[in-house]
Amino acid sequence: MEAALAVDDSVGMRQEYQRIPPIPVLYLVGHSIELALKAYLVHKGMVVSELRSKKYGHDLMKCWEKSIELGLGDIFTFTSDDTGIIRLLNTLYSKKELEYIVTGYKEFPVFGPLHKLAVNLVNTIGPSVGFNRKILCVVY
Repeated sequence: MEAALAVDDSVGMRQEYQRIPPIPVLYLVGHSIELALKAYLVHKGMVVSELRSKKYGHDLMKCWEKSIELGLGDIFTFTSDDTGIIRLLNTLYSKKELEYIVTGYKEFPVFGPLHKLAVNLVNTIGPSVGFNRKILCVVY
C-alpha cells in the first residue's frame, strides 16, 4: 500500500491523472487489498495452497466474500459501497488488465474512496496478523 501511495505522490500528481490514477497505482492498491485479505484468511485458518488455487487466485471478490464469511465484519465496518469498489477493481485486477495491455472500454473506481478503503482495510487487518505499522490515509 505504501508503494501505491509513493507512486501516486510522484506520478499521480500530473495533470493527466486527475480523474484516474496511474494504472500501476491501481495495481498496487489491488495487490495490497489481496494480501491483506489473504493474510486475514490465513489468520482465520485457511491454508495458503487453497488461497493460491483457482478457486481464489487473484479474485478480490472471492477473498472479500470469504473474509466476511469468516468474521471480517467483527473488526472492519464496511458498506455496500465498499463491496462495489472491490467488485469494480476486481473486474480489472483479477483479469490482469492492470498488468497487461487490454484494449476496449473499462470502468475504473474513483481513487479517493478506493484509497480510503484499502488503507482502512490494511490498518484494520494488520494488527490481527502481526503487522503493526499504520499507513496514513490522505483525505480527498
